[in-house]
Amino acid sequence: MPGGVLASAALALVAVCGSGQAAPRPSTSHGGHSASAAASSPAGPATRLASYPVRIGANRLVDKAERPVSSATKDRKVPQSFSFAATARDGYYLPGHQAHQDVYLIAGRLAPGVSPATEIGEYLGQFSGQEAHLTSEPAGPLGGAVKCWVAGASRSGWADNGTYGILDYRPPLGLDTALIHHLTSLVPRFRQAVERPQA
Repeated sequence: MPGGVLASAALALVAVCGSGQAAPRPSTSHGGHSASAAASSPAGPATRLASYPVRIGANRLVDKAERPVSSATKDRKVPQSFSFAATARDGYYLPGHQAHQDVYLIAGRLAPGVSPATEIGEYLGQFSGQEAHLTSEPAGPLGGAVKCWVAGASRSGWADNGTYGILDYRPPLGLDTALIHHLTSLVPRFRQAVERPQA
């Protein structure tokens, strides 16, 4: 997946809609959200982040060298760089034996009072309006908001009543239409794997 810190999103959202070449992981910069942007709770249950599973479908959790690992990495840079993030963890998921075709996930707990629109807006702010093909995608039963875009790489982000995530996808060449649809389909699958409704 791209280099740097999200190292997330991870874990943003997370699936990403658009095309792009393999690119470095997004760098984090600037934090701060306005109180006026923190809106009422979005539709959907209150959520929490579960442990990253070793497998999500055919995708296997690996380290940067694409070696299998059993747990995600605690990410300290994202909460320091973005005010929406109370916590963050990141991990790479390798689909089968396709080397250098990673799904990179950063996800964590939203800071109190942060709305999905605030989270996504703050994360997108680091691209200075250079993101392309920005779309809204169905949020599914976990609610919140899901956005997809292209900025150096194809990315997706979600935010809801408790968690956020960013997904980055690094194909070997570029994204054609089939790969775009494939990546978009990963968002609900990854959310169901790492999110849980609050008891």
